[in-house]
Amino acid sequence: MFKKLSFSMLILLSVGAGAMAGPWVNLFNGRNLDGWSIHSGFATYRVENGAIVGTAVKGSPNSFLCTDKEYGDFILEFEVKCDPSLNSGVQIRSHFAKDETYFVFQGQDGKPRTRKNPPDRIYGYQVEIALTQAGTSGGIYDEARRAFFIAEVRDDPAAKNAFKDHEWNKYRIECNGSLIRTWVNGVLCAELKDSMDAKGTIGLQVHGVGKNFKPYEVRWRDIRIKELDADDENDEIKVVVITGGHSFEHDPFFKMFDQMEGIQYTEAAQKDHSEIFEDLSGWDYDVIVFYNMTQNISQKRRRNFSRLLDEGVGVVALHHTMAAFQEFPRFKQIIGTKYYQKDTTEGGALHKGGTYLHDVDFTVQIADKNHPITKGLNDFTIHDETYKNCWFDENNHVLLTTDHPTSDRTIGWVRNFERARICTIQLGHDSKAYENDNYRKLIKRAIYWTAGQL
Repeated sequence: MFKKLSFSMLILLSVGAGAMAGPWVNLFNGRNLDGWSIHSGFATYRVENGAIVGTAVKGSPNSFLCTDKEYGDFILEFEVKCDPSLNSGVQIRSHFAKDETYFVFQGQDGKPRTRKNPPDRIYGYQVEIALTQAGTSGGIYDEARRAFFIAEVRDDPAAKNAFKDHEWNKYRIECNGSLIRTWVNGVLCAELKDSMDAKGTIGLQVHGVGKNFKPYEVRWRDIRIKELDADDENDEIKVVVITGGHSFEHDPFFKMFDQMEGIQYTEAAQKDHSEIFEDLSGWDYDVIVFYNMTQNISQKRRRNFSRLLDEGVGVVALHHTMAAFQEFPRFKQIIGTKYYQKDTTEGGALHKGGTYLHDVDFTVQIADKNHPITKGLNDFTIHDETYKNCWFDENNHVLLTTDHPTSDRTIGWVRNFERARICTIQLGHDSKAYENDNYRKLIKRAIYWTAGQL
């Protein structure tokens, strides 16, 4: 289903009351570790008496035994018994870095933070396993990304004491759309509404041990999963495309979106620069596509925009958006770039004004052939507008480059900011670019990736 709706309209979308569930499937066959692989560290995993036994190894960082298959919406149940001296957890909807990966996010103190992960490092949602005294079992931690609890255990003595030391403890984890809920021994412990990761691996953690090392163990058994199949309408990615502040070929641009399967979009043409962020009470979008060059954004609207990022709403920033919101310094941190419209001193540094050139034929080079957005694509030629002298964040993970002398080398990248996935692509001035098949693929994949669906 494809819809183009005016932002001023009241949009009512009927959604299914629930998801259809498949049968229970055992993730562990009780005999061997077929279908699982170890990442991040070198702790050992073995099968003993129908259970998976993870053992700490001196000098190893956090290790994870991960499913080879990824899972999206599901109910996961398992039993776990953990040495009280060993912290553990189970990853859900998680990922491992194929290359060195950077994350930019807001720390608990409200200040921007940056984290770098090496290749093969698992990151993402982790459901905590800890001794009873800690009171954190069942909480949801963001492993190797923000590195703090994004959903703490409910302020309820039953929840904080649900985990029992030295005993087998039964966990239940439900992931349905943006809602994640956890139970320990039948007690609801945590709830999280977050759309940063919609699909990923399941991983069993053996935590690294520092001082006073001993080969502590954690055991899992009866690991089973029931996958949930959302109805077709729920599967569609809801996108708002923000325009304004710069002319463009309207119908050819939106023809791209009309032809994108699985994406439902709304154009939000801004008449007051940024009014879409004035009131979020009716917000119903998974991804924001910026194709604007508007400038004014009030403090209230900035806070609301930041709130969306903190909730995991994805961002795709295209072409002239690199010159939007010149007086909003945080915007360049979010999208990873800024086209300065004039020579500007900012943060004690002088930035030269950007330059541009229309109607250039140039080669787009695929810098990362393994990223989901660019996988399978080859270098291609496009007729488009080039930019030069832009500022780029050093933590951008570069996907696209060019050697053309009228352009900056970097022309496409991804990054993380707070809980949001961000993709910025410099390309896309007019219909000659919109009609390029590779450009269309990049935009569609960028939307899917920022929505956590790729």
